[in-house]
Amino acid sequence: MNSFRNLSIKSKLTTTIMVSSSIALLLSSGALAAYGWMANGQALVRHIDTIAEMIGLNSTAALAFDSAEDAQETLSALRAEKHVVSAWVYDESGSVFASYPEMSADTPETPTESGHFFTENHLHLFRLIELDEQTIGAVYIKGDLKERQNQLLSFAGIVALTICLSLSATFLIGTALRDQISAPLLDLTGKMRMVSNEKDYQVRALKYSQDEVGELIDGFNDMLEQIQDRDLALLNARDDVEQKADELQVELAERHRIEAQIKGSLEEKEVLLKEIHHRVKNNLQVISSLLDLQASNISDQHTVSMFRDSQNRVNSMGLIHERLYQAEDLARIDFADYLKELTANLRYSYVRDGMEVQIDTVADSVYLDVDTSIPCGLIINELVSNSLKYAFPERKHGLIRIELNKLTDNQLELLVRDNGIGLPEEIDLRKTTSLGLKLVHTLTRQLRGKIDVEGQGGAQFKIRFPLRG
Repeated sequence: MNSFRNLSIKSKLTTTIMVSSSIALLLSSGALAAYGWMANGQALVRHIDTIAEMIGLNSTAALAFDSAEDAQETLSALRAEKHVVSAWVYDESGSVFASYPEMSADTPETPTESGHFFTENHLHLFRLIELDEQTIGAVYIKGDLKERQNQLLSFAGIVALTICLSLSATFLIGTALRDQISAPLLDLTGKMRMVSNEKDYQVRALKYSQDEVGELIDGFNDMLEQIQDRDLALLNARDDVEQKADELQVELAERHRIEAQIKGSLEEKEVLLKEIHHRVKNNLQVISSLLDLQASNISDQHTVSMFRDSQNRVNSMGLIHERLYQAEDLARIDFADYLKELTANLRYSYVRDGMEVQIDTVADSVYLDVDTSIPCGLIINELVSNSLKYAFPERKHGLIRIELNKLTDNQLELLVRDNGIGLPEEIDLRKTTSLGLKLVHTLTRQLRGKIDVEGQGGAQFKIRFPLRG
């Protein structure tokens, strides 16, 4: 491409004409060759299909009365068809009933439906033989493509000769027309060098014609006039530029002042947002303390358990606001760190003396906003609390595993499972009487997610939901 760019205008015009003509001839010839090849193939298919139809019609009686001699006699008529290499007639069971030539050895597989396909040198066509809408046999014909290939070679020779003659004529005509295009451009190039070397803007190029080159020459002459006028205008505009430069300095100073105000306002809002998260966390802590105080005055263990569950839900939300208050990014938290602290608090709250329950957490590095963190944290709180309370009633050892994986389709997958006693069969989260499981179902819908539950060999909850932001 660089070598073409450095050619003279005459060489470029000649090269462009010859290359364009060559491409046009090759494309048109290729299209004609492709059309001829396809049309020839379709004509051969129609011809062979007609032969197969006639053989099928003439073999119907032979197949119906099991007369292989009649079918063989029908196939013997193919000697007059130069396009047919071999043919077979099959009976209803798929066995060869008759063949052409009579002792043909390369018998193909029994066809199951009508159709055709091409190989390198042959056309293979299948046609079912039907009588009273029932298939009683089939015809297979193998056609020869040599004549089709010979026609393609002859066409290629004609195309090659046509291209050579056309390119020769194009070169002669293009050379004659080239000079009429290049002469004005060469004159314009000489005037341009004169202006560039001598700085003489009074020079004007000679206009040869009214075409685009003529317009280019007019534009060149107009440009020289504009340069002369612009030199004078630049002298007159120097004072205006200096004045505008002073005004720009004043404007820049004002922008710096406004940017400083905006920066100060953003810092104030960031401090205010941190304070909001801090106060929300403190208020949730007050609610948790009130629930704890109220529970200490209740003797009914079921009611105490309900207060403790509510207290843990409040704590899970308060922990999120505490993380946001401590984070540099006030919009998101590192959910992996939050998950470790949440499970540690739940284990401390529910694990009884003498009970050893291990809680494993495996989480990818994921940052979640508050609208996702709170429902996700509440779901984990409910599922882990249920496992700690109900999964290990008669044994002291247990394992709870929590996984949070980021999938390739911008989805998150939360997996909570234990090796406890499992869940009742055919559990339905929408109809369950458990407040915690109902809450899990509601929060999953809030996350626009889907939940799968398995209760055999321990409880397992798999929730998949989209990652926001």
